[in-house]
Amino acid sequence: MKVVICLPNPIRAFELQFEQFEALRERYSQHELVVANTEPELLQQLADADAALVWRFEAAWYERAPALRFVATPAAGREHVPPDPRGRVRVIHGSFHGKLMAESLLAMMLFFARRLDLAVVDQRARRYQRDQYSSTRLLAGQTALIVGYGPLGRECARVLKALGLRVLGVKRNADVDPAPADAVYPVERLLAVLPEADHVVVVLPGDTGTDHLFADAAFAAVRSSAGFYSLGRGNAVDEAALLRALHEGRLAHAFLDVFEQEPLPADSPLWDAPNLVLTPHASAINAQYLELWFEELAVELNASA
Repeated sequence: MKVVICLPNPIRAFELQFEQFEALRERYSQHELVVANTEPELLQQLADADAALVWRFEAAWYERAPALRFVATPAAGREHVPPDPRGRVRVIHGSFHGKLMAESLLAMMLFFARRLDLAVVDQRARRYQRDQYSSTRLLAGQTALIVGYGPLGRECARVLKALGLRVLGVKRNADVDPAPADAVYPVERLLAVLPEADHVVVVLPGDTGTDHLFADAAFAAVRSSAGFYSLGRGNAVDEAALLRALHEGRLAHAFLDVFEQEPLPADSPLWDAPNLVLTPHASAINAQYLELWFEELAVELNASA
């Protein structure tokens, strides 16, 4: 089988490295693995390719690949690799991100739970203060509400349950086995269940059905002592409403990894909001990112031997 790999990316963790390619070639010596460094090179190689491993693929390209069996992308989002219009070629999206994002979520929660925000400020000011940590509490026994209880949400729930948190999920179709969460509610119950949460975790996909699900009404329902964490797609959060909640003290703190506009503009008021920490859509960036994806693809590559 001829497998064309085209993974150029400005983020080093997302771009195929030489040692990774060598490991793949050794593991799958039965296949012909070809690296395309540019899209023109990819298009040239597609003529007789059986599989393509890519970040981006256009619908028109399927016609240029008569032997293509599947296109695989490490991305979980569907926006950059459309389905084959004729339904001939399978599209395989990455589903390995949960472990990476669950660790990012845990880091976000512990940052404020252990008041590392104060530690950063005090270190810069050369202050040695201990009493401010007297208000910290264990995460164990607290309640986390995960909005978007799919594969990512379940992995986050697994990590939080191991720490002793009570975990609730919100899902469009709540008629599912809640494990590892304690219970799962339909999205229509969101406003009713939000007051139970010490931590509100949003890992929603980027479809239009999630647009501004978290607006003024949702933030009004959240406890003023709660933390808010957004790691899915930025369209789910009305940023103006979030800013109002933070400035008015209706949220204890928030972490945003995704935004309505990316990159986040330099003049965005989010940069200076109180009790808000921002990361640049980085919750899944990790040196092991592609290795985890390749391991996930092992089933496909072995089956196609």
